[in-house]
Amino acid sequence: MTIRVGIVGTGGISRAHQRSYMQVGGFEIVAVCDIIKSKANEAADQWGVPRKHVFTSYNKMLEMDEIDTVSVCTYNQGHRRPTVAALNAGKHVFCEKPMAATLPDATAMVRAAKASGKILQIGIHSTFNPRLQFAKKVIDEGMLGDIYYSESAACRRRGNPARTFIYKKTAGAGAIVDIGVYNMHDSLYAMGYPKPVRVSAITEDYISQQDPQFRGIMDVEEFGVAWVRFENGGVMVFKISWAVHQDSLGPSFCLGKEAGISLNGPVVYADAYTNDLKKLVKSEGLTAEANPPEGMTTIQFSGFKEVNVWQAQITAFREAVKADAPSPIPPEGVFLTNVIMDGIFRSHESGKEVSVRVPEF
Repeated sequence: MTIRVGIVGTGGISRAHQRSYMQVGGFEIVAVCDIIKSKANEAADQWGVPRKHVFTSYNKMLEMDEIDTVSVCTYNQGHRRPTVAALNAGKHVFCEKPMAATLPDATAMVRAAKASGKILQIGIHSTFNPRLQFAKKVIDEGMLGDIYYSESAACRRRGNPARTFIYKKTAGAGAIVDIGVYNMHDSLYAMGYPKPVRVSAITEDYISQQDPQFRGIMDVEEFGVAWVRFENGGVMVFKISWAVHQDSLGPSFCLGKEAGISLNGPVVYADAYTNDLKKLVKSEGLTAEANPPEGMTTIQFSGFKEVNVWQAQITAFREAVKADAPSPIPPEGVFLTNVIMDGIFRSHESGKEVSVRVPEF
């Protein structure tokens, strides 16, 4: 079964989508859409798509019966409409991260996916890192006990992007939705998607506004920090930066009542190297070093296979489409990042903690 793909948006990220489709195999690019016809024609010529299947309207493209799935590669503010239209047309959708620039857009996308029964997978490729997958298994097996505190962090000391990423009208927001969505989602995913209920946050752009390249032009945040309370009583501190006077904002980790884990290793901090953890390590084909071997210990793991996470996410998408299975990354889970991000911006605007609500789908 060859899965036939239509690509909406031919900017830089579309190249990564197309390349991964070809590397993984089992896909054929059959249509291209971009509001700029010359860009669509250029991409079509590079990808071997006939000019008759080049469109400036995704609605026209979606009339093609030959399309099975759609890749949405527009800027953030342009995710909702082609995604909802494609799902309503009976197509599966692979949408580049973040899910959407705003909470209402993300809500509409999840509702369309639920109503259509089609796959909506968001391109958060970091989720397919084998180290994170193993950390999630440790948590899922209950080896940490109840998680009462976590931190989710990533940092660029100087790493502002350009073009559509730095304008609210196209990106919706800055570092938080651009790169922060990766570590925020990965922490939520590892913890089993706890339901957020309150958020207190700040966002800033001090350093970028000192740079002539961005001063007076960039209108999104370079830095964000949030305190997120969950319905289960747990808390997550979220940190992200494009530009900051520091070389790290710290690791991502979870503290449980029985043990703790660093997601960046992963490394487990426990009172003992338990038999259950030893069995999991063996079943995963890994090796572990507990130091010290008895009593309170720090356990490091090795033997993880090197994985191209871009190819891994597209492979998972392909297999889900072929099996008519649920999305490998549930859209309802990714949606929580939009709930939190909406809370972050409302909290910063109001200068106080705000309530957030997760709707029923």
